[in-house]
Amino acid sequence: MLEKQEEFRKIVYTVSELLKADGETELSDILNTSELNIEETGYDNWNGGIYFFTVYLSVDIETFVKVRDRIEKIEADLLARFEIGTRHLDSETVSSIRIVPKAQPKIDWTKISGLTTKDHLIKEIEFLKNTMISVSTGGQRIQEINDEYKAIFNSVNKALQRLNFQNPNQFKDLWDWYGKWSSDFATYRERRAYIREIYNSLIQTLQETEESETISVTIDLRGWERIERSINEIRTRQSEASKEEQFQVVGLLCRETIITLAQSVFDEENHPILDDVKVSKTDAKRMLEAYIAVELSGSSNKKLRQFARSTLDLANELTHKRTATKKDASLSSIATLSLINFIGTIEGRI
Repeated sequence: MLEKQEEFRKIVYTVSELLKADGETELSDILNTSELNIEETGYDNWNGGIYFFTVYLSVDIETFVKVRDRIEKIEADLLARFEIGTRHLDSETVSSIRIVPKAQPKIDWTKISGLTTKDHLIKEIEFLKNTMISVSTGGQRIQEINDEYKAIFNSVNKALQRLNFQNPNQFKDLWDWYGKWSSDFATYRERRAYIREIYNSLIQTLQETEESETISVTIDLRGWERIERSINEIRTRQSEASKEEQFQVVGLLCRETIITLAQSVFDEENHPILDDVKVSKTDAKRMLEAYIAVELSGSSNKKLRQFARSTLDLANELTHKRTATKKDASLSSIATLSLINFIGTIEGRI
């Protein structure tokens, strides 16, 4: 019953009222301002069996530093109240309280740009979690879902690696998971608890970390790994830049990225240079103008050509500025990423 949120909320409310009645203002504040989670952490089969739970209170760093010298006593005092609040339960009890510091994690979501998105990654992780629970508790058959599971596992694993997260799930194949649960977990409840313990912390961390508000790259970057690396570097440098020299570096990276983009799509035989000048390998403007003239030819594409050339001109001008401010760096990045999205869409990378 303690696993059910409604029941847990009732227990927390009871504990909160006990603290108020005892005049424990500080403990009451800690309880009411914490992020609460409860996890099954033990089982004793003596006398019909009893399940043990740990309640985790995630507090902000300031609060944790303030109470850390007294943290064991605070945990013990809270546990005493939780023991009272769960006396009506015959086979479940809260056996420990843990107060842990909670810092807002920082995730560079741009590292998975072109591969997936925050929302899609969380959705795929939920799929893995729910599938593992289903196959081990009498639901889906492994034979019917294993191929899809393996494909999504690989997708999630690649995204987590880019985000510098350790994948908590080591079961690449559902048959591997079958080997684990059939030997170690006799009951459905134990299997569900194990999977939740694997994934809940990761899912919560990903959900709580906001995506940056910079323009996103929406095209498929597979095969354009050099451009993808450049995009990530631009974003990293831009977020760290605080003085003119660093802002100039952002502009330089944008300029080099546009050159790489031009080299990736320009074909000398199919895209004749408009002014017949012998084009160098770094003349991104002429190469992309030639590319646009061919790939967006015809009267129906006139406005698209105008937009593409305007975007190219803007990016070219901004990345060649000899002075640079934070605004210049930001505009350079936006223009460059817009150009990548535009050209990538022409190339069918959608």
